[in-house]
Amino acid sequence: MNKEVLGSEQFDINHVILIVDDDPIELSLLENFLSIGHKIRKASNGVAALKAMRNEDVHLIITDNKLPGMTGVELLGLIKDQYPDAIRMLMTGYSDEQLVINAINVCRVHYYFIKPLDLNVLQAVIKSELESFDRHMSFRQLTENLIRTNEELRRREAEILAQKKRLEELNQESLNQKHLALQMSEKFAKANLELLRAQEEIKLKNIRLEAANKQLERLSITDGLTGFFNHRHLHQILESEIGRAKRYMLDLSVVMVDLDHFKDVNDTYGHLFGDVVLKKVTEIIRRDIRDTDIPTRYGGDEFLVILPHTTLDQAAKLSRRIHQDIQAHVIHIPQERFKEYRQTVSLGVAHYPHPDITNKEDLIRKADESLYNAKEKGRNRIEIWR
Repeated sequence: MNKEVLGSEQFDINHVILIVDDDPIELSLLENFLSIGHKIRKASNGVAALKAMRNEDVHLIITDNKLPGMTGVELLGLIKDQYPDAIRMLMTGYSDEQLVINAINVCRVHYYFIKPLDLNVLQAVIKSELESFDRHMSFRQLTENLIRTNEELRRREAEILAQKKRLEELNQESLNQKHLALQMSEKFAKANLELLRAQEEIKLKNIRLEAANKQLERLSITDGLTGFFNHRHLHQILESEIGRAKRYMLDLSVVMVDLDHFKDVNDTYGHLFGDVVLKKVTEIIRRDIRDTDIPTRYGGDEFLVILPHTTLDQAAKLSRRIHQDIQAHVIHIPQERFKEYRQTVSLGVAHYPHPDITNKEDLIRKADESLYNAKEKGRNRIEIWR
């Protein structure tokens, strides 16, 4: 793709951003700020925004919630259903918890901003989301290419089988026509050699295809930054584990880990240092758990560790070890002349079997409620659902 350079930043000039706001001043401000490196489209209401989406491929839409005719949440809900690949961001001038819940549950927003906007944060978030969008599209293209390659290999294999059948017919003719035996034998030997070479080629391509498929499967279920299983695969694993626990009357525990004040880390030292902190925390979690335990990334700075065959007391003991090891680990901050930084975490523990837990959703909910209690009591602590 063609790139244009602004300072040390590079922007993809093919990305289309749609800004929706009924305030012309806000529209003009955001257009001027985002126009460098992007194609900007504007709309003042939901109907105009949907028309713009139909007329052109829009990669990212950022909308104010207060719009004439329909709200920003309603607009993004329609866009989620009709254009699921588009990145969805919501702006509002009010700090409304219910609005945040609706934005997450109804339209699956990728980011939520409260006015007045911090343009530097907006720029960083948009750049990060568009880079993630490009990776997703590349991943999809890789999948399509692998499918086409697989189809081509099947076609080649069918051709080879047909060729082999023809060779067998030629061999039979050579037996029936002894006077052409030498000539046909030479033809058969040559064709058989070509067949062996073609079979070796198919074998090699099948090996490469199998390796690519395994890599593709791994990428689809893991988080790129931490290497933990992603949120979607988390639910698949937990559904299987709680089913096993029910059938065989086994213990099953989960530990939810949340990094305390992690937003302040990103705001103060930048997202690159924030990524370093996340990686260090995941390294400690992976080191402390057993090989049979399953670490997953639940959200941005939240992790869920699934502990098969683990009692509540065992889960509490592991939680204390994780809590202590993370707090004891020193991370040096390059921007502060390698000043020492220690990250603390809050943890929520839940266990099956329990009268309040019948499915995976209950188990996650109770761990989340325990984590919420830990935060309410000042963070940097462990709370257990009993």
